[in-house]
Amino acid sequence: MVERSSKARSQAFINGLEVQAAKQRLEAMLFSAGEPVGVRYLARRIGQTTSATRRLLESLQADYANRGVRLVQAGQKYCFSIPDRLDPEPIQPKPKVGLSRQALEILALVITKGPLSRKEILGLRGVTSDKALVSLVGRRLLTAKRDYAKKSLVYDVSDELLKRWGFESREELLHEVESRRRGL
Repeated sequence: MVERSSKARSQAFINGLEVQAAKQRLEAMLFSAGEPVGVRYLARRIGQTTSATRRLLESLQADYANRGVRLVQAGQKYCFSIPDRLDPEPIQPKPKVGLSRQALEILALVITKGPLSRKEILGLRGVTSDKALVSLVGRRLLTAKRDYAKKSLVYDVSDELLKRWGFESREELLHEVESRRRGL
């Protein structure tokens, strides 16, 4: 009789290790997934039945109930989420990388000097900037509008650029540029 209880405890211990290993695999799969993952998919990946996988997921939900990350269920899918009270501030979008030096110079001129024609940009830079201007307009960072007084196209900061960078207006953008220039 003593032998059986010893074997039963030993078997329960082994099953406990298997359960822990299955939970760890589930946890790793859910953390590495970029989107909610279905129960059937998880069950196949860890080699368990769907009902056993649901029990493991419920156990994981209980484990994460009072932590900074929660395991949430959306229909038949599960994913990790941050509670609303811990959700960080939204990250300000950064400008897309990949602008040439010439394009960055033109963008800086238009931001600081205001709307400029191609001729005015040529006068400030000393070199033609046609390709960079086409690139900036194509990326919707600048807008081109006909100015009948100057008899040419005038390039200005687009609303799309302000939106991407998280500014409401040109004045707010200029204030930020000036603050950074002063080191504030």
